[in-house]
Amino acid sequence: MNIAVLLTCHNRKEKTISCINGLSFSDANIHFYVVDDGSGDGTVEALENMRNSLGHGKELTVIKGDGNLFYSGGMRKAMEYARQQDRYDLYVLVNDDVSFDKGILDKVGESLAGNDTVLVGAMRGADGHCTYGGVKYTSGIHYKKVTPEDDDRQCDTFNANFVAIPAGIFGSVPIMDSHYKHSLGDFDYGLAIKRAGYRIEVMQAYAGICENNPSSGTWRDAKLSRIERLKKKESVKGAPFKQWFYFLNKNFGLFYALIYSLTPYIRILIGK
Repeated sequence: MNIAVLLTCHNRKEKTISCINGLSFSDANIHFYVVDDGSGDGTVEALENMRNSLGHGKELTVIKGDGNLFYSGGMRKAMEYARQQDRYDLYVLVNDDVSFDKGILDKVGESLAGNDTVLVGAMRGADGHCTYGGVKYTSGIHYKKVTPEDDDRQCDTFNANFVAIPAGIFGSVPIMDSHYKHSLGDFDYGLAIKRAGYRIEVMQAYAGICENNPSSGTWRDAKLSRIERLKKKESVKGAPFKQWFYFLNKNFGLFYALIYSLTPYIRILIGK
């Protein structure tokens, strides 16, 4: 099996290198496409140095960004580049802050239910509980996590910490929407795959360890002042109004967009 692994990184060299090394334990032929978004900590140099040490059947291409791509922009660039190659059976989107379980890519090959199924590898925290993975909407924009322990592991979208996409699906569904700069790109992409009629399912085994991002210091942190929270919400790594409204309107309709695009401001105002 020929696999393209796509990731983006910025200034966390050790995690990026560890991520790639962890995924290299596989019998498959793997080509890593890594978008480095202007790192200044030696990430590019480290990636170039490890190119010849990955072993037989392993390749690595570094694609350089200017520091303004952020997550969705970086992943979009990796996806664009990989789509031009047209020689892979499977495309795997990953986050570089995951400590992957050894041999997870081989498990994906064994678990593929068919060419019309996208497989999501859920993450667990150090306590063993699910942190990221598949998502199933329950009502409106409210959703629940789908875990490997669930009897029904079908989902509507995903956090793209580890997502395996067969070539036919990857080639037929448009890549991450350019309206998103940092967050929401993966959620929106998963919903697009689902709308196209493909099945999305969480694997029966966890793919690795990744702790939940803390809310402390973000716009959700009620300990911060209202002004601080508002600035953080409208920052690139927050939940900027235009992108959040666009996501809601595109995927849930104008009614939900009008209501839930204002909800964060109400939370900030009342200190929740």
